[in-house]
Amino acid sequence: MSVALAKLVPASNASPLERPCYRTYDHPATLDGLKLRSGVWFHGTKIDGEGNEKPINEWLCGPLHVEAITRSESKAADYGRLLRFRNLDDRLLSWAMPGELLAGRPESILAVLFAMGLEIDYQRRAQVPRYIASQHPKQRITAATATGWHGSELFITPLENIGSGDAIYQADSSADGDYGKAGTLDGWREGIGAMLPGNPLLQLGVGTALAGPLLAPLNQHAGGGFHLLWDSSNGKTTVVQCAASAWGHGAHFTLKWNATANGLEGIAALRNDCLLALDELGQADPRYVGDVVYSVADGIGKQRAGRSSAARRVRRWRLMLLSSGEVTLETKMAEAGKRIRAGQEVRLVTVSAGRTFGAWDDLRDHPSGADLSDALKRASVTHYGHAGPEFVRQLIASGDMDKLPAKLDAIKTHFPVTPGQPARVAERFAIVALALELAVEVGLLPMITGEGTASMVALFEDWQAGRGEGPSEDRQILKSLADFIDRHGGSRFQSIESCSDEVRDRAGYWESVTAGRLYLFTRSGLEEATKGFELARVVRALDSVRAIAKRDTGKHQALKRLPDGSRHRLYFIDPARLEPEG
Repeated sequence: MSVALAKLVPASNASPLERPCYRTYDHPATLDGLKLRSGVWFHGTKIDGEGNEKPINEWLCGPLHVEAITRSESKAADYGRLLRFRNLDDRLLSWAMPGELLAGRPESILAVLFAMGLEIDYQRRAQVPRYIASQHPKQRITAATATGWHGSELFITPLENIGSGDAIYQADSSADGDYGKAGTLDGWREGIGAMLPGNPLLQLGVGTALAGPLLAPLNQHAGGGFHLLWDSSNGKTTVVQCAASAWGHGAHFTLKWNATANGLEGIAALRNDCLLALDELGQADPRYVGDVVYSVADGIGKQRAGRSSAARRVRRWRLMLLSSGEVTLETKMAEAGKRIRAGQEVRLVTVSAGRTFGAWDDLRDHPSGADLSDALKRASVTHYGHAGPEFVRQLIASGDMDKLPAKLDAIKTHFPVTPGQPARVAERFAIVALALELAVEVGLLPMITGEGTASMVALFEDWQAGRGEGPSEDRQILKSLADFIDRHGGSRFQSIESCSDEVRDRAGYWESVTAGRLYLFTRSGLEEATKGFELARVVRALDSVRAIAKRDTGKHQALKRLPDGSRHRLYFIDPARLEPEG
């Protein structure tokens, strides 16, 4: 049935109309003597039992306006409709609805509108998507299908546009990523900002929250983050909630690690150019937590197929991650028999949260660390959602975003020159330091210039001292070998002497030397002990500490006569040297 389009008429007396058509009345109206309540009406006709055409007037829902057509800047994708309406509590709401939802079942549209509080006639609910599809407004608005930066002058969250531009956030649900606002910016400054001086961990948390919007201007294609590690109830969760309060409710913007991998992908996409705050690493699934760290830090989700088996658009994001827990990522992965990779360690840097008073160094006139933690938690759920947007607003207003890479280079000079993996970690600390210094410069944080940089340098040096020297893979390999010998040295290694008793599941042999024992690994035994690493990489780690005690010319092994009289090449490992130098 063809449906004529009629202008929206917010009038007390409706003008004549051509049936069938839809009309939206913002106020009660009268049509042909019939009183109409405000809302969307379908004005049609039907044939009665005598074959006569009679008018019908059906109320579909509360006033719902289709204000504009949305589409990508290229005008070739992401078409949709911008809807505006008042919900059951008389709040004026809008939803940029993806046009692709019109191709599916009406439930996908109705579920969002019902959830947002639009009053809908349940019996006629299927007509609401038909009404939306029938509207063709002339206004055009750019659809933003990702949060964060859109150019250098517009930053979008599900709640607001910061800066200038006509784009609007468009999504297939009403999910807002837990962004929210309450209280005031001054209240946040007094309750949380004023506690930063003298407290490096709190500076790290808040600086990490503000560093997300710096990643794009700094040409950082991936993110990463920090994991605060210490015993329970010392204040590390408070640090995470204070960081989260820069963008939303301190407790609600902070998620738990026990979320599914798919769920974390979805929320990461909503936190693009922002912060992902996760608490209680111990609750994570040990089978997948390592992959989640890679995915979140690298900013790309899994490739998935849609209902038609065609590949869906891959989710992408770029964010900073702040985590807390009583276990390390390495310990958590070990629960599933997995070994942490150096890339995972670098992407999620473990920072000790044990300070003078729990997580704090300066109580700021509070009687105890617990009292300070309680005050900060209250502030994080009372005054929130202001600091992050204000920081972005000041970045845009400065007009100096093109100078940020040079400013970062200047801050990096304060960090020790450390090539390789430590350099990547140093750069992340430096980005947080830059966020702190910029926030101090615009009056957002009540700290003295330079304190944020000094604190981040100190935290980096603490991390480096606790980590030790050498590549992370070397330390993991050497530790794995030392642990294997400690567990199986007396049960899976056979004496090299003739007539010695055989052992089950033999990984090699042992022989006595002046300094103790050497363990002579078979190739398969060495591969088992260092599972997950290529043999060449294992040998390189052993050579770094001169742990191979004997080898033939041009070989990594040495030929040895075994108790049964045969001769085989074995890896002669000195367990006393399975410790990196330094």
